[in-house]
Amino acid sequence: MQPLDGADLRVVAALQVNGRATWDRIGRVLAEPTRNVARRATRLMDSGVLSVIGLLDDRRLSSAALRLRCRPGSVIEVGAALTELPQTRSVALVSGSVDCAAELSVSDESLVDLLFRDIPAIDGVLESTAYPALKYFSTPLDWHLGVLTPQEVEGLREHCAPPEHSPRGTEEPSAEDGRIIAAVVTDGRATHAEVAAATGISESTARRRLDALLRRGVLRIRAEIEPAYLGLPAEAVLWLRVAENEVEAVGHTLAARPEVRYAVAVAGDHQLVAQVALPGRPELYGFLRDIGGLPGIRAIETTMMLRSLKRGFMIKRAGRVERWAGPIGSS
Repeated sequence: MQPLDGADLRVVAALQVNGRATWDRIGRVLAEPTRNVARRATRLMDSGVLSVIGLLDDRRLSSAALRLRCRPGSVIEVGAALTELPQTRSVALVSGSVDCAAELSVSDESLVDLLFRDIPAIDGVLESTAYPALKYFSTPLDWHLGVLTPQEVEGLREHCAPPEHSPRGTEEPSAEDGRIIAAVVTDGRATHAEVAAATGISESTARRRLDALLRRGVLRIRAEIEPAYLGLPAEAVLWLRVAENEVEAVGHTLAARPEVRYAVAVAGDHQLVAQVALPGRPELYGFLRDIGGLPGIRAIETTMMLRSLKRGFMIKRAGRVERWAGPIGSS
């Protein structure tokens, strides 16, 4: 994947901060002509390199990290089968002691059937282990490329409810909210008129309800793109064993690092899982040396991501979006 040029990177970073910002607003903040911003973003989206999608905030969902070992010669087929499950948010083929790593978005009740029936039924799966998420310190929805100034980020950011003020379970989207969410899952930039047409409600109601979902932090808009296009092709999933009394401190330290796309405390024989993206393996080595000295870290298992098959519920092929395969809006 060829990294994007500097102007494209700034447009992508702007959409990572605010995926629904108008082209005019992005142009004003970046000091770029509106037509150039629109042209660059549209070209990236039309080619499948970039997609702007709507997702329920990770902290509101029951989720888990998944590790699988596969029968030799079956890894690619197992990975493809995993991508078809609507409960898999992301799927990657990895190196190391396991062959596949995935993020699951699934209730604890449904996890039983998924883990003990559906996944073992996939031909080639030898062993699967799930690590239920206990606390997110950062999520891919929080991560954006650090090419914008703090002033530019502030000029783009909407003032929505902070995730810590909107914990899982405080409110469930209504049936009408669910239809609105389904209308923006594959097009986070859908206009209020388009949402109204898709849901059968008035445009004013669509505007009010969608804006409320965004303000409350129930729905998040995400610009999804492979890190390799951002000059960060070296990706790894880290499985950390950490002293229980240091998990909180290590989690916050990881979340503050720009290399970390997400960090989550989990239940199991590892206490933290993180996913990182860096310019190359030397930089990954340096990062591991840096965090390896943090108090409480007992061991770090590093699984290199060899091929990304699914991100943000979007199935990928050669780094480009092929189709949506998530729990909302699936055909």
